[in-house]
Formats: sequence, C-alpha cells, structure tokens
Amino acid sequence: MVDTNNVNSDISVKDEADVDEFLRTSATKSARLDESEYRKHGSLIKPVLLCLATSFGGFIFGWDIGTIGGITNMPAFQNTFGNRFDPDTGLNRFPDMLLGLIIAVFNIGCAVGGLTLAKVGDKRGRRMGICVALGIYVIGVSIQLLHTHAWFQFFFGRIITGFSVGTSAVLVPMFVSESAPVQIRGAMVVLYQLMITFGILLGNTVNFACKRTIADSLSNNNWQIPIGLGIFWAAIVLAGISFMPESAHFLAAGGRMESARKSFAIMNSMETTDEYVINQVEKMSRPNIPVNVQDEPKGKWEFITGEPKLLLRLFVGIMVMAFQQLTGVNYFFYYGTTLFSSVGIEDSYITAIILSAVNFLSTFIGIYIVERLGRRSCLVLGSVGMFTNMAIYASIGSFALNRDGVLPNRTAGYLMIVFTCLYIICFASTSGPVTFVVISELFPTRTKAISMAICTSVNWLVNFLISLLTPTITRAIGFKYGYVFALFLFVSIFFFYALVPETKGLTIDQVDAIYAGKKIPDESDN
Repeated sequence: MVDTNNVNSDISVKDEADVDEFLRTSATKSARLDESEYRKHGSLIKPVLLCLATSFGGFIFGWDIGTIGGITNMPAFQNTFGNRFDPDTGLNRFPDMLLGLIIAVFNIGCAVGGLTLAKVGDKRGRRMGICVALGIYVIGVSIQLLHTHAWFQFFFGRIITGFSVGTSAVLVPMFVSESAPVQIRGAMVVLYQLMITFGILLGNTVNFACKRTIADSLSNNNWQIPIGLGIFWAAIVLAGISFMPESAHFLAAGGRMESARKSFAIMNSMETTDEYVINQVEKMSRPNIPVNVQDEPKGKWEFITGEPKLLLRLFVGIMVMAFQQLTGVNYFFYYGTTLFSSVGIEDSYITAIILSAVNFLSTFIGIYIVERLGRRSCLVLGSVGMFTNMAIYASIGSFALNRDGVLPNRTAGYLMIVFTCLYIICFASTSGPVTFVVISELFPTRTKAISMAICTSVNWLVNFLISLLTPTITRAIGFKYGYVFALFLFVSIFFFYALVPETKGLTIDQVDAIYAGKKIPDESDN
C-alpha cells in the first residue's frame, strides 16, 4: 500500500498536471507490493468464504424480487387481497395502480431503512447493524403472514421488510469492502450481487413449484410458502455472519487497535504480530488526509462540503445507482411473469426461471471481469450492450408481435425472450454488480456510511417509481416502454465515460488524490 505521508510529500513537489502520472505509477507499484506481501503471508480461501457468508445478506433482497411478481400474479393472492370483482373470472383482482403500489412500497421502506437504520452500523458496528436488520425482516414477514384478507396489512409488512433490506444493502457491501483483501476487493463486493441473483432464481423456482404442486390454485399456501421461507433465509444469514469478524476499519477508527489487528489478521490469514498487519491497521486508525487538501472534519455536512470534491463524488455515486435501475432490469424481474404471458408464452413462470437463471450465471462473468477490465469499462460496455438489446426488444414488441392485430406472433415472442436474455447477460456481468463496487470505493471512510446510504436510497426511490408506474405505463404504451429505458441507457454511456473514475486497485488515499488533482484521469489503473 502506498504510504499517505509519502504520497503527500511526493506530490507536493509536482505540478497538478503530474498527479495523474504519479497515481498511475504509484497504484501499480502499490498493487504489486500488496500482492507479493499477501502471497508471502496469507491464503485467499478463508477471506473468500467469510465474504461469501456475509454476502448472503443480498439473497433476501433477491428473494423478494424473485417471488413478488409471481405471487401477485397468483389467483390465490389476487382473490384474497384484491378489492375489485372481475366478472370474467369470478374472482377478485387488483387495479393496476394498487398492484404497482403493493410491489413498489417495498422500495420506500428500503430507502428509509438505508438512510436511518444503517446508522446503527456506524455506532455499533457493521455486523451488529446487519443483525438488527435481520430481526426487523422477520417482523415484517410475520406481519405479511398473520392476516390473510386485508391488503393494507400485507402492504405494511412489505414496508417493514423494506426497512431491513435497505439497511443490509448499505451495510453488507460496506462490510465486505472494508474487510476483503484489497487485491480481491472488487470481486468480493460482486458476491453481494451474486447472492441477489441467486435469490431471484430460487424465488422464481419456488413460485413455480407452488403453482405446480398445490392442487388448489386458490389456496393461500401458494403465496404464503414463498413469503414464509424468508424467515428461514434470515436465520441462515445470521448464522453465516456470526463467523465474520467486525470490520477492522470500524474498530481502528474507534481506537480498538488490538481488536482491529485480530480482525485484519483473520481476513488476511496472517498473525496479529505480522508487520504488514500492524502497518495496515495503523493506517486505518489515522483519518485519511487527502492529497494537497487540509480536510478537517466539517461536522454532519462534511459528506457534502468536505474535500476533495465530496459533493461531486456523491453526485457520481447517486447517478451510478440511479442508472442501475433506469436500465429497466426490474421491469423484467418484477413484471416478467405478466409480460411474457402477454406474448403468447404458455407458462410465463418458466420464462421467469429462465431469465433469473441467466441473470445468476452471468454474474459469475462480472466476478471475473471486474478486476480485469476495471469498473468504468464494465459500466460503459454494459450500457452499450443493454441499450442495443433493449432497443431491439422494444422494436419487436411494438411492431412485430401483433402485426395481424389478433394473436401474438409466437416467433416474435420467443425472439423477445432471446434479446431479454442477452440484455440480462449484459446487466448481470456489468452494471448489476459493478455499481455496488463503485460506490463502496468512491468515498473516504469518514463519510462512507452516509454517502453510501444516500446513493443506495436513490436506487430504491427510482426502483419505487418504476415498480409503481410500470403496470399503468405498460397498459398505455405497451412494449414501447422499452424505448424509455433505452434512452436512459444511451445517456449513461457518456456519463460513465466522462465522470466515473477508475478505482480498481486504488486505496482510499489514491482515490482522494484523483479528485484533489482537479480532474478525473482517463485511466488511473495503468
């Protein structure tokens, strides 16, 4: 790792125009030094397993995405909670806006939880914060299950589970980012997204199993089993996180140096007396002072007024997280069952499983390329691929699916599924996981919690709007809705290229140096 004092002294004798070259050289030397030190001292097996166990916290979020679309499309759920009688089916159903609100309100809970409950992670530690979130999740699931006729109680339960998932969405990537060895940090943060995709896949599979195995399609077991299983998953997350030591960064910042050394040593498979462990924890205990900037604490508004350019960094983080939702991915995952039943596919639940399986498997590509292509390249290339496939999907759905105006063209329907799968491959290998990596590396430790909470909350709020409005918009303009997402994807290409710095392999001090240099370099990892 590059020593902060040396960074400051070296740059002080250089012009600002030389900052980029210095960073490229120092980052490369730093990465090589850390890698050689790590190979000499520790094994990657233990930290990978511990990060994987912690990242399972993302599974619960994926479980909701994977189950809620299928659940709300089940006759049993619609008939139990629906407030309008449909004479054609003889069952109750939901109006479009209310259905969208029931699905979307989860995201409001997530946004509030990310901004408020995530602060427990700053005061009591990352691990304790996640444990509190899991307890709240169990309460929310129980509320959804306790009453089987009032939609507003189910609605309230989804808000409570949202509090939990929003908190975990801030704390789990932060916990993993602070704990993982720097040379595999990006790949380890991607594990969080991998667990989300696994949750989506398993959720869709359980929905399908309930639909096929429960003889009575109006039995409440159809929707209660997928929701009730959430308590079981929460217990697994709690068991896994119990093996993870508290973040060394959190411990060192609180002056608990001995505990910090133990944590760092465990996560790097080293001894607490190792010189490398002692040096790294000592650096964590010092507030990271940006290059050429006297960044004294500025109180509770430091995440906005602080230097170097913390407001710009917050804006970049907010937009990165907003664009992740504006890709339109949850248009498919929340409403895929409904969407593909309208294109002539006989069993849209099977289609949902196919899409979620593609999503899960493609995330492994993201684990591989995030440390090879870098963060910014992944985002740019992913947006190009998603834009292309979304535009083709929307065009087929708008102009080829119902050319005769009567029945859906089955060939066009299958082509739409193909291009949806190609779109998901692009998302799952780039934007899906890499956005969490970017915001976990973008901010200094002293403002990371609040900055990540704000960025993640924006992600939830955008997701809320998409989830709420999709049924109504789709009914109004059909598959032309895909052009809206294609437009945002087109804009994101230029945003990522111009404003997102490459943070692969950089320390917090080096990221600060990029912004202190008063320009964002084209490549900071070469």
